[in-house]
Amino acid sequence: MDVQAITQRLYAIGEAILEKTGESPWSGPDLTIQDNKCTIQIWSGWKVGNYKLIGTAKGETPDVALDTADAIIAALPDPEIAKLHAHMARVADCIDKAHADGIADEYVTPLRVTVKAMSDNLLTVQAAE
Repeated sequence: MDVQAITQRLYAIGEAILEKTGESPWSGPDLTIQDNKCTIQIWSGWKVGNYKLIGTAKGETPDVALDTADAIIAALPDPEIAKLHAHMARVADCIDKAHADGIADEYVTPLRVTVKAMSDNLLTVQAAE
């Protein structure tokens, strides 16, 4: 695999990150070769001053590292499902904080019911796919 082919694959990985997350990568993917290993760090997009490492693809050859990066991105949830997961995490965090603050169950139970319903619906949708 020559430098031009590697470059094209890296650009394709950046486009795939945008497609899967709805965000351009904070830092375009690059291939690092060090200590006989090829590594590609896959970053999420810059959003409200925040970005995160989605994953690190490694391999003994550039081809293996690039294929691993493709697999990591393919395993990401679709943007709408990711938004739903993030929302559910926020609600669950709210429930945990209410419990820690000693808020009465009568105020927290409706949130628990909502999270359960959302989880059940999400599992039903994923099973249908």
